[in-house]
Amino acid sequence: MNYTNRLIWFLQISDLHLSIFHDWQRVTELKEFCDLTLDTIKPAAVLASGDLTDAKKRDGIGSTQYEGEWLAYHDVLTSGKVSEKTKWLDVRGNHDSFDVNNLDSPNNFYRKYSEQGKSYPRSYKYKVTNHAGMSLNFIAVDACLDPGPKRPFNFIGNLDEDEINSLNLLANNTNGPIIWFGHYPTSCIYTTGSKSIRSIIGENHMSVAYLCGHLHTLGGLVPQMYTIQNEGFVELELADWKDERMFRLLAFDQGSFTFIDVRHGQWPIILVTNPKIPWLTIRDMETEEDKKKNLKFIRSLEIILAFSVDPIKHVLVQINKEYKWKNCSKVEGSPLFITEWDSNDYSSGLHVINVKVEDIQGRIHIVSQPFSLDNSKPTFKMFSQWPLSVYFPDLLLLMFVIASLVNLLPLIIYRFVCKCTKYKINYNAKLSLISRYSRKMILLSNVNRLFYPLLLFYIYLCLGPWAVGELVTDSIGWVFPWGIYVKGKLIKDSYIYVYGFGQIITFQFPLTCILSHRLDKRMQTLPNIQYTLVNSPYIYIDLLFFFLIIWQIVCCVWFWGAYGWIATIFGPLKTWSIFIALWLWNEIRNISIREIRYATEALEKLNKN
Repeated sequence: MNYTNRLIWFLQISDLHLSIFHDWQRVTELKEFCDLTLDTIKPAAVLASGDLTDAKKRDGIGSTQYEGEWLAYHDVLTSGKVSEKTKWLDVRGNHDSFDVNNLDSPNNFYRKYSEQGKSYPRSYKYKVTNHAGMSLNFIAVDACLDPGPKRPFNFIGNLDEDEINSLNLLANNTNGPIIWFGHYPTSCIYTTGSKSIRSIIGENHMSVAYLCGHLHTLGGLVPQMYTIQNEGFVELELADWKDERMFRLLAFDQGSFTFIDVRHGQWPIILVTNPKIPWLTIRDMETEEDKKKNLKFIRSLEIILAFSVDPIKHVLVQINKEYKWKNCSKVEGSPLFITEWDSNDYSSGLHVINVKVEDIQGRIHIVSQPFSLDNSKPTFKMFSQWPLSVYFPDLLLLMFVIASLVNLLPLIIYRFVCKCTKYKINYNAKLSLISRYSRKMILLSNVNRLFYPLLLFYIYLCLGPWAVGELVTDSIGWVFPWGIYVKGKLIKDSYIYVYGFGQIITFQFPLTCILSHRLDKRMQTLPNIQYTLVNSPYIYIDLLFFFLIIWQIVCCVWFWGAYGWIATIFGPLKTWSIFIALWLWNEIRNISIREIRYATEALEKLNKN
């Protein structure tokens, strides 16, 4: 029997970030990948899942599309003759849509220089078939914003109802197993309408997996992001090519789906296809005849795909660290190696298969993979699942709402407490942290010329607009907390909530604390005493305020680098916050103790001890 008839193997690569300013090795090593790796592995397809170019300016702040980066990408594909070796299936990422007005924009170089962009400007479907007639369908999901704003307000993907319907139609008109792929994880795609991308993938019983990139490794915190979604399909995020130089080898047959993540330049490459990874279960797509054949395979054969740039000397297999390694025999004319085994010896519980491959140049690589024959599964690392399992648009909204309430409600609550109760302000040094905080907030919330400007400004920042400027070249847009209005369209990007959350946590909330503390210190100072810089009781709080203003100025400079001077000047969230904070600071400096006493109406005489 020709075992390769059952198999289709393919590759995934993601987040190339080819840049004309930084790390040209990304380009040269991608050429090696297209030359050496493709020639060695001979995949049925290569899935390039977005962020093909970097599209960031030299300073790393501004963003736009650079034709030179796309020319480099196109040159790699053409000089490597990838179209003669395999089917290169690329799709856009958020970096590929930075500063792109629309799909027909001359700035949309994906349409001109990518492999699939000329035929498919957005989502599409492609079928590959092996020499024995076995086929596998690939559906590319393009969730890029349209129009595509400059960074940073272009991080969460967006599928409107038309695009959802298009994907649904592609899936419903597909016969055979489907591998879905796109740039954004499903956790980072906002959808309108009744269906989400997860439900579309999950409802199709032929869906095998969703492959993506975008999150890289979360700064090295999560090098492997894998999960099984509640809708029943596997989702696998791939570490980036940009810094990690990672790619993925995957294999599919009628009864299993396996994969391994590989660092570029690592040889030999090993993928165990039978026995399969225990947690990587896929839906039942087999006929009764296929099930009988697969059962025979499971019971009698171990099957390994092994590749190296030089001929392979031997492939050895060991189970559960048994003393003896077994030699595998090569299937003629293929990268497949098989050996017989007695699966009855491993019929229950979790086991580990170790595979050692050596080529004629002495390169050795060993992999270990758990397996089970009774559906026993290893424990998932929680941290490897959550970035793919959560739904970031809802999570980021919740974070922003909580931060806004934490910033706004104390002002209102403490004003109510002071006005409606006989609360006494106590200056005992032994008071708890909460009592001291309450005292300061009551002072701040009861001075009208401080309370009302703060209250109105904080309410405004919950509603917007936060900025008005050139979010896309030659197009003025408005940034609101709930979306971006540009070119007559309201675009949802939940990353806006992150921006607002960061502003509240790093500026607005500290400002409230600093102002209330400064007011409290003002209340405690003795009258008719002239303080110098050295003995001033305000010196450390003045320094904190100074550093807070410096931080906000840095944020404004960064915002200017991202969106230009118009968005910076007409930017209530960042620029105007500086002037309001300075005005409030000056008000506190000039306020009299008599005015504070009159405002609170609940103060006792200060303890002059």
